[in-house]
Amino acid sequence: MDSQDKLIDDVEVIANKIKDLLDLAYVQYSKLVDAVLAGSITEENQIEHILDGIIDFGDDLRFLELSKKLCRHIYYRYPHLVGNFDSMYRMMFELREDSNGNGDD
Repeated sequence: MDSQDKLIDDVEVIANKIKDLLDLAYVQYSKLVDAVLAGSITEENQIEHILDGIIDFGDDLRFLELSKKLCRHIYYRYPHLVGNFDSMYRMMFELREDSNGNGDD
């Protein structure tokens, strides 16, 4: 095996580890969202912290769906959290799409 093959193998191992970490984060945040939906978590600062964590993974569609589920549930009680999350998401990810040339023209 030459050095290029080893490098490719190393990158593949790292990519798989990243995927595993994303999957684990999704499982953990899903549990937190479920706790909010069940009424176990009701404190505004805790919910805000969950939304802040979810946005870190906002370019993964699973997390986007998770955030939508949470935002729909909390909208009437904490509309400002939903508005802040929406603004932050748009700023972070729609601007990225625009700079990559993938946004709507």
